[in-house]
Amino acid sequence: MTKKLLAIALGTAATIGVAHAAPPTFYAGGDISGFTSKIEDKTGIPPNESGSAKATTLRLRGGMHILDWLDAEMHIVLPQDKDYSTNNKVKTSVVGLFAKPNYNVGPVNLYGLVGFAQSKMDFSGSLATGSQTESGVAYGVGVQYPFTRNLSGSIDYVQYLKKSNFGGVPLDVTNSAISAGVLYTFK
Repeated sequence: MTKKLLAIALGTAATIGVAHAAPPTFYAGGDISGFTSKIEDKTGIPPNESGSAKATTLRLRGGMHILDWLDAEMHIVLPQDKDYSTNNKVKTSVVGLFAKPNYNVGPVNLYGLVGFAQSKMDFSGSLATGSQTESGVAYGVGVQYPFTRNLSGSIDYVQYLKKSNFGGVPLDVTNSAISAGVLYTFK
């Protein structure tokens, strides 16, 4: 009998907690990103064509506050065409979906990003040519500071992809970004 009463009490408390939760609020923003596509040549055929394509690009973000400590967020990294080694270029674009647990420390909000991202890479050059798309686990960390009730700034690091044998070719690829930008919360 006490187990049934305990279950009813816990169920009621959970229901009341959900019923009193604030409705989700939405936010959108943009960042300047230092985006890096690191490409490692694993063919074993000289010359080694490994390198990093470092681009400054835009990242668009949008999301919603689901709970006080959890957001859902989407990233779109706009493509930039960059050299990663002699005679080799890559143009990378990314779309990612993330759970964003966060914690307030005074006015600063610390957050993590855990989710799934898809990288589309267009290769041109002597090592690889053509377009390849790969998906995988993505993660990151960041800080956010409110300037006003609706406007805040953020800085974060996200690793969007780490893949061996990218597209079935002996290339190891790591896509990551360090970004700084602003977010507007619709309240």
